[in-house]
Amino acid sequence: MKFSRAPSFVLLLVLVLVGCRRTITDEERSARHEVRQALRERAFARAVAPAERVLGFAPNDNGAWARLAQAQFGLGDLVGLRRTLGKWRGAVRRPSPKYHEYAGDLAFAEGRRAEALEAWGRAVAGKDRKARVFRKIARLEQNERRWDRAALAWTRAMQPHDDIEGLVNRAICYRHLHSWKVAAADLQRAGQLDPQSAFVRQETARFGRLGKFLDEVRKLDQELIASPNDFEILGDRALLFLRADDAELALDDAERALQLAPGAVRPRLWQALAARALGRPVEPALSPTFQLAALSPEFLQSIRRLDAEIMAEPASAELRTNRAWQLNEIGQPQLALADARAALEFDPKSAGAEAEQSYALAKLERTPEAYEAIKCATEFDPNFSTAWQYRGELEMRRGDYMAAIESLTRGLAINRTPAALARREECYRQLGLLAKAADDQKALEELNAPR
Repeated sequence: MKFSRAPSFVLLLVLVLVGCRRTITDEERSARHEVRQALRERAFARAVAPAERVLGFAPNDNGAWARLAQAQFGLGDLVGLRRTLGKWRGAVRRPSPKYHEYAGDLAFAEGRRAEALEAWGRAVAGKDRKARVFRKIARLEQNERRWDRAALAWTRAMQPHDDIEGLVNRAICYRHLHSWKVAAADLQRAGQLDPQSAFVRQETARFGRLGKFLDEVRKLDQELIASPNDFEILGDRALLFLRADDAELALDDAERALQLAPGAVRPRLWQALAARALGRPVEPALSPTFQLAALSPEFLQSIRRLDAEIMAEPASAELRTNRAWQLNEIGQPQLALADARAALEFDPKSAGAEAEQSYALAKLERTPEAYEAIKCATEFDPNFSTAWQYRGELEMRRGDYMAAIESLTRGLAINRTPAALARREECYRQLGLLAKAADDQKALEELNAPR
């Protein structure tokens, strides 16, 4: 008769394991209790000493190393944490996932973001996949604007249960990915979990404002699928997002458009408006008073066309001058100056470019340079009436009324405008030539009289 030897083997194994189990002294047990209690109370400074005592008893204990690392990280003792991680790695043949988690925390705290992601990825590579680590990954990926990776990490962080933070942040990621239906679904679910959450209400309101423009946005989405590198379509969509008060999406498109067309002006304007709305630094070349509402439909149409034409003909002085004029008109002298000077590189005797350079320099309060530029404009084209008028205005600023009268007279001989007459009348009065001033006043009244 045969009997199974399995029960005897199991009994032997249990006896061996019991015999090999390390005896825990009262001192060690007390230290372990003390460190756990301190960590529960977030009294990190109080936790360090007992955590080190425990390691004196159990230098190969992953849990003991993790508790010391937790205390040091909680204290902000990055030097101590780095030292602990080094010792932990040397003392334990297979460090636990928490080793990699704290290595990632240290790397992130020191600004080594790529290393942090790599370490956190190792922490969740095995079976012990903690939601809190996926949250760290998700926040960092989202901060780095890697929306698809962040959405996946938020999904993993919410397994098995949805929560407000995960749903709303995943909705934000889906919004940036233009996955409108799933973004709306996440926000709806978040609203069901907590209708009073300020975070939920803020993002729901943002999505609601965007809803008014979604049909137009979806059309542009489809166009960009067919032409993903079309900077004009990206600029169109960025403008829609600005109108929808969604500065984040506007910034996405404006920055992408600028990567594709660094010389384009329209996406630079949208980038500035979006950055300002988000409280981020704005390019110094842009006027702080610049507002979207101040831009006329005619300007929007013209600047779009000029950007496209300049991309096709980057060496065209005429196109650069025209764009400089548009930029001067909306009060962006730095950008106008850049275009005017680029035009002069392609055509050094362009009177129009010199005039636009002069307008921009004057707005930047660089009056002597502005005057030299407008003098060049009148020399390059003696029949440029607008340049003569502006030269006269700059001479008035200099107090040289005789020179201003001469310049304004040259301009009026070419094109009789009310503005030039009014300026010359003022010059005559400043010089006490009242009869001539009266003549200009009469001529101005006749010119302005209804017909």
